[in-house]
Parts: sequence; structure tokens; C-alpha cells
Amino acid sequence: MSNSAFDLAIIGGGPAGYVAAIKAAQFGLKTALIEKEKVGGTCLHKGCIPTKTLLYSAELYRKFANAGEYGITTGSLNVDYPLIHRRKEYVVKRLFQGVQSLFKKNGVDVFSAEGRIISNQEVSIVSDGIETNRIKVKNIILATGSAPFIPKNIPYDKKYVLTSDDILLREEIPKSIIIVGGGAVGIEFACLFNAFGTEVTVLELLEDILPSEDKEINGTVKNLLIRRGVNVLTQTSLEKVEIENGVKLEIKGVNDISGNREFLHADLLLLAAGRVPLLDNIGIEEMSLNFDGQYLRTNEGMETSQRGVYAIGDITGAPLLAHKAINEGILSVTHLTGKDMHIINRKNIPRVVYSFPQVASIGLTQKEAEEMGYKVKIGKFPFAANSMAIIEGESLDGFVKIVSEEKYGEILGVHAIGHHVGEWMWGLSLNSILEGTVQEVSNAIFPHPTLSEALFEAAHSIVDKPIRNAVE
Repeated sequence: MSNSAFDLAIIGGGPAGYVAAIKAAQFGLKTALIEKEKVGGTCLHKGCIPTKTLLYSAELYRKFANAGEYGITTGSLNVDYPLIHRRKEYVVKRLFQGVQSLFKKNGVDVFSAEGRIISNQEVSIVSDGIETNRIKVKNIILATGSAPFIPKNIPYDKKYVLTSDDILLREEIPKSIIIVGGGAVGIEFACLFNAFGTEVTVLELLEDILPSEDKEINGTVKNLLIRRGVNVLTQTSLEKVEIENGVKLEIKGVNDISGNREFLHADLLLLAAGRVPLLDNIGIEEMSLNFDGQYLRTNEGMETSQRGVYAIGDITGAPLLAHKAINEGILSVTHLTGKDMHIINRKNIPRVVYSFPQVASIGLTQKEAEEMGYKVKIGKFPFAANSMAIIEGESLDGFVKIVSEEKYGEILGVHAIGHHVGEWMWGLSLNSILEGTVQEVSNAIFPHPTLSEALFEAAHSIVDKPIRNAVE
């Protein structure tokens, strides 16, 4: 057993961990990355990348199904889901190989094992429950990520009752599926399977699906799903699940005091009711680290209450997003090397739901801003009056909404539903970093015709009046 010395050991090789490892190596640190599965983490292998690959195929299918509207005649249209599945595997494999080559190029030492902290200067490398190595370190970064939440009363069998991890392994389109949870994951899978003809039901305990989004947005998404045949049941609790060559669910309305129960049947049940941080068996039990609820507490540089021990990614709390994790990875390495760093403003983290159409947002909702005491001014513009949205046949229902502070024009939040609106949310993050106002957005020059012009018009509707306030 060797006892190598490293400047930094990172436990967990997801987006937070592998980006931190590469950045540390670029800064000249001798870096060890310890990952028990495959580098790339949930995002690459079980989350962002595979789901978006499937969703892209579903979006193409929707386009082909409506090709006649664009003057294109097609023959019979069929879905080869096993082939779609294989393409997803190809995309994941290609990106996985890319991450591996980046480690090699930057000189990161990768240990395919579990990492357990012995002290803030020593880490044990464990394979199959046996310590195979022990390394001395100057700093440690914890980046162990999260896993789907599985309620204890649910008979989780990975055949009929699945998580998002499990359903990505299936090569068949179910005839019917019930999705528990109306957040981003649940709605994305609802759109995916609905596009391929599955009978879809969404159960959400709260009043709205996509409860983190602006109320106008989640209301629009709900109506769209219902029009497409998705059964959306909000304020509904799951009482019992039985497996009977499929699933049988007992449900009830949250506000139903009569005690009435309803029953639903489907081929599959997908659990999409949140995620939990993975903090067991990594050696932190004896370190007296501070927590905020179930998440590790850190300072602005991502350092925990134990000097030299950092935490990044999903284990530090909401939002549980890959791009937030990536930025925390860079920030932690910047902090531990003593370089100038930019503090992450968590209100400045964009969110995207890859539904049809996409939902994207940043900052406060109108309700949140008003509850915080802001006197707000709202600017809103529909894609029904946007040239490119009409050209692409994606103008129905979508809009852009800006929530601004009335006196100075500070942009408190931006919310959009429309075709690929996630692609230009980075600009709102930059605007926030530069402390831009709604006046400055209205002064910016947007190329024409583009979908992003809806943002320009929404800004003008606050500053003065929108230019195109009727359908072109």
C-alpha cells in the first residue's frame, strides 16, 4: 500500500468534482480524483445528458408529425425507441471519453474507488470494502452528489416502480406511466413519453406543477400538458402503491376532508419527487461539520467549518443543478489557491426545464419579489408577436416576463416559456453580474429575426411601450 502525497483530493467525479479537478490541475496542483462509478457523475450518465438526448429525439418526432404545416410531406412515421436508446448511449459514451481525455491531458490522478476521509490531511481509497491505498493531502473537496428520493412506503422494485436512473435503462416505450412529482424531472419525462404516445399521469402534492417557477409559467405549462392529453393531478397525495403486473395507486386530494380515495393503474410508476444528498460512508461523521438541514454548510469560498475541507455541488443545497455545481467547483479551487474569486449569487443561477416548449428563468418570481417588499413593475411580451417564433411554428402560448424593481429598474427576475428559451438565459446572468437594469436591456441591440427579441420587447414594455404589440 502506497502513501502518495497530493495537494488536493476530490471525492466524487460529477460536474462539480471533475471540473474542480481539471481547474486545480491547471493551477498546478497535484490532484487526485476519487470516483466509485464513472467520472461525469449523474449529469453525464443518469441525468442531464441522457434525458436531453431522448428529449431531442422526441422533439424531432413532434416536428416530423407536424411536417405538413411546413409544406413537407412525409410517409409513414415510426419510432424506433431501441435505436433512440442506442443513440443516447453513444452521446454519453462520447462525452465520457472526452472527460477521461481531459484528465489525462491535465495530469489528474483518477482512482476508481470510494474515498473516505481519515482526517483533513488523509484520505483512504476503498474498493469492495477494503482499503487499497491511503493518500496524504493538503486539501479535500467533497463532491459526492445526490440520488433520487425514494419514499420508504413505496415498493421500489426497479421493474414497475422506477427512478429517473432506472427508466433511462429501458428500451421500450410504456403504454401508460404515472409520474410522482411535477418538478423539472417529472415534467420532462411527461413531455417525452406523451410525445411518443404514452398515456401519462402526473401527480403533484403542491398546488402547481413546476412550483419553483412563476405562477403564470406553471399555469401555462399545465394547460399545455392537459391539451396534449396528459392527466395532471395537483394537490394530490400518494397513499399506497401495489404492484400487480403494473402498478395500482391509491390517491387522495390534499383538501378532501371526506376521506375519499381514488385508484389509478399504469404499466409503470416513475418516482420524481426530489433528490437527497449522498453523505454516508465518506468519513465526515467525526468531523463536526455544520449543516443547513440535510446539506453541508459552507462559506462563500465553499469551505466547510473544517479548515481545508470543501463541499460543492448537490451536497451544498438547492438548486441541484449541474451548472451551479460546475461554478462551485471552480470557486472552491480558486479559494483554496488564494486567487481572486467571484462570489456566486444563488439568485443569479439560471434554471431550464427541457419541456416542449422549454421553460427558463432566473432570479425572483413576481410573488417572491412582492413578498420581499419590492414594488415591482412587470414587462411581458408574447411569442405570438415574435417573427422567429411564427416562422418556426412555435408562437402559441409562449411569452417572456420581466420582474423589475420600479424605482431604479433593477431586474429581479426573468421568466420565459418558448422554443429553446434556455439558450439565451446566460445573458440575464451576465446582466445581473454587471448590475444592468431593464433600461440597459432595452438599449441593447438584438438581431432580427430572433426569439430573443421577445426579451427586448418585454424590457420596452416596462421602460415605455413595446414596439410590436400585435402579431406581425
